[in-house]
Amino acid sequence: MNKLSAFYKKRFDGFLTHLTEAKNLDEENVHKLRVDIKNMRSLLLLVDALNLGANIVGKLLKQLRPIFKYSGRLRTIQVCKKLVEQHDIKNQEKVVKILEETKDQVSQEFVLAMEKFKPEKFQKRIAKLYQVLDEITPPDLRDKADKIIHDELDLIYKLWASSRGEEHYHDIRKFFKIIKSLLQLLIAVETSPDLEREYKIVNDTETILGDWHDRDVLDKKLAKIQKFAPNPEFKSLVREIKNKNRSEKNAFVKSFKQQMLTNFLKS
Repeated sequence: MNKLSAFYKKRFDGFLTHLTEAKNLDEENVHKLRVDIKNMRSLLLLVDALNLGANIVGKLLKQLRPIFKYSGRLRTIQVCKKLVEQHDIKNQEKVVKILEETKDQVSQEFVLAMEKFKPEKFQKRIAKLYQVLDEITPPDLRDKADKIIHDELDLIYKLWASSRGEEHYHDIRKFFKIIKSLLQLLIAVETSPDLEREYKIVNDTETILGDWHDRDVLDKKLAKIQKFAPNPEFKSLVREIKNKNRSEKNAFVKSFKQQMLTNFLKS
């Protein structure tokens, strides 16, 4: 097994471990599982770009889709609940209670998706994938990874240029995640100070967008809750939480813009 296959194996093994641990619905374990799947999707994109194992890649992505979908719904509620609780606003437990009720439902959906997942089938598919990965030469790997990274950066620049606000931030974050995963792979295969520096910049940027994303998700969730507020007092409570949340979100927007101007849009 070459360095490339070893890197993929580490990611796939980590996913299976976190899949087992996430059955207790612990917030951190669900988060790790989501990160694993996002990394794997980016890495499978590279395999697809190398025109190797297309059939295997498609089947793996299809198998991962339900876990990703329902863990995402659960993770959204967990993040929203955590952010509301940290605001320390009087009577905020009323909003937390609504989120808890929603969490019970999405937790059941996630548990069902995990029960339907077939680890043995997943392992057989990745065993075939390792055989494909062993055929990839370092020059081909670097060439394709660089091309994907450049393509993702082009998409980021286009979305940035066409954006008047935050409407493209979700997609920009997805593209940065792909770049981040590929840089991690390249660093594992070939040691390079330049790659390390690039990774740090991308990771810092994606982290800022992740913090923005959490507040944006809460903002949308609070808007739905406020729409069905049972009385003016409750509506006022939700409005107060929204205002604090938006203040934090705007701070991350400012940080992201500065990060882009400093590291990606230099003249």
